[in-house]
Amino acid sequence: MKKEIAYPFGIDEIRFMRCFSAPSYRIFVALLIGWALTVGKHTVSQVILTMRLHHSRYFATIYRFLGKGRWSIDLVSHCLFRVLVETLNAAGGEILGSLTTH
Repeated sequence: MKKEIAYPFGIDEIRFMRCFSAPSYRIFVALLIGWALTVGKHTVSQVILTMRLHHSRYFATIYRFLGKGRWSIDLVSHCLFRVLVETLNAAGGEILGSLTTH
């Protein structure tokens, strides 16, 4: 799984490195990039195929990471939310929304 990541897919290492161990971080990055590059149905298996990881010994490791990995989904979600807000609000505008239920 030690493949070079293309520059446009640079991940905010400072923010996300604290969410994972080093091996788990590499799996997270591979899944994130694979999700972005996958065409069609977005399943974990399809993401693995997109990243060409299906012939490697890391195939089972990815499923272990998702099922039993030690990482905080709340911390990862918070980091992703911050990245989205900062990206969408780069011009300094105001983000409006409502919390309504139907």
